[in-house]
Amino acid sequence: MSDFSRRRLLKAGGVTVALPFLESLLPRVARAQAAMPARRVIWVFTANGDQEARRFSTKSETGFVLDEFLAPYEPQRADMLFVEGVDKYHYRLPSGQRADGHQQGGSALAPWKSGSGSFPIGGAPGETIGYVLGPSIDRVIGERVQAANPNVRFTHFNFRVGDRANNIWNQHSHRGPVGMQSPIPPETDPLAAYTRIFAGVDPAARDAALRRLRMRQSALDVVKAELAELGPKLSADDKRRLDQHTESVREIERSLGGMAAQVPQCTTFATGATFDAYSQDKWWDAGRLFGKISAMAFACDLTRSINFNWSGNTSDRVYRELGHTDGHHTMSHDSSAASFTKIRQIHRLLHQRTVDGIYNELKAIPEGNGTSVYDNTLVMHWSELSQGDTHGNSNNLVMFGGGAKKLFRTGRYVNLASQNRKSFSDLLVYCFHFMGFTDVQSFGDPLLSQGGLPPGLT
Repeated sequence: MSDFSRRRLLKAGGVTVALPFLESLLPRVARAQAAMPARRVIWVFTANGDQEARRFSTKSETGFVLDEFLAPYEPQRADMLFVEGVDKYHYRLPSGQRADGHQQGGSALAPWKSGSGSFPIGGAPGETIGYVLGPSIDRVIGERVQAANPNVRFTHFNFRVGDRANNIWNQHSHRGPVGMQSPIPPETDPLAAYTRIFAGVDPAARDAALRRLRMRQSALDVVKAELAELGPKLSADDKRRLDQHTESVREIERSLGGMAAQVPQCTTFATGATFDAYSQDKWWDAGRLFGKISAMAFACDLTRSINFNWSGNTSDRVYRELGHTDGHHTMSHDSSAASFTKIRQIHRLLHQRTVDGIYNELKAIPEGNGTSVYDNTLVMHWSELSQGDTHGNSNNLVMFGGGAKKLFRTGRYVNLASQNRKSFSDLLVYCFHFMGFTDVQSFGDPLLSQGGLPPGLT
């Protein structure tokens, strides 16, 4: 081999040796993602219960058929677990420590007794009640995440679409600790929330990481060309050595492509024209922006816990886009067929917006290892009531989606009504387990628990 060829081979070998250390040039978050994408959880709330008899037209474990208002989830059914017959057990709480169905039901992510306060139970004069005496799961999981991962900037986010007023009927997140009333006011203006949350995000960091990877790819292309040029000039023994280098270069090229896919997608984004987030006709604009904020906040690892509410409980939003003239809460207490038709329309719309504004936003952001933020996020759907006209709370529907398949056996319908373990607060424990906190075996007041996880789900 000529000296020229030896020098070129050494150059090739030098690059081949150096390139495996390219990962150290990526941002720290990218290196973490390359090892294991973070897990997150988002609770999605819809108000006023639904129509129990019209959730499913066929009920069987894998052959279930979603009825009209749940139909938007049909494309996701393989990723979802539908759990019916869930009981919040609020009737077990002593008189004076229990609010009405909407009030106590809206606190279900914080399954504790209610304390004293000035809110009339059921909204009528007479006996009064106050906020619950303990923290909600979104706060507790957020605190645990931060304790284990101090670089996660925010404990949790608490978003609500709709009016800015806060009271016992529409505050679902609580700070605690146990024995203390400490509701957390939600963020209701998505434009203000975006400004606050993404103030420290620098989209240039992602662009710089991609530029570094492109430069290394260009250097690799030069090496590949030189190796190809050397081939015809070598002896058989040198050609075997060159083949070994060439295979190493191919391996680096494959690794380089994977690393590019694992650069964090964290960036800022255009929020669009300003709008009145409190206008009833702009609820979807507000919800859609909150959904984009949620997905990108997860991608940036700003938080791993989000409490997302399409409204407060007892929401009386008028869905004019459906041709309605009466408010949602008002209609939910009317047992007529006409009202239930409208209620199904509302829930179908809300579920479709959940798919559009949350599921699809999570799916749109890729993460390493061929997954998306959606694949690594548990979505839990809930309401304060099972059905509005009865104030029922013993046949709640809870749905798990997104990355649920990482914990549950999905694509299934399960009815817990016949089981001894059907507690809503016990079902929340699975959220801890999804996040890796398997030491948690119960959550909330013992009166609301049955002391064990509902079986047959994982």
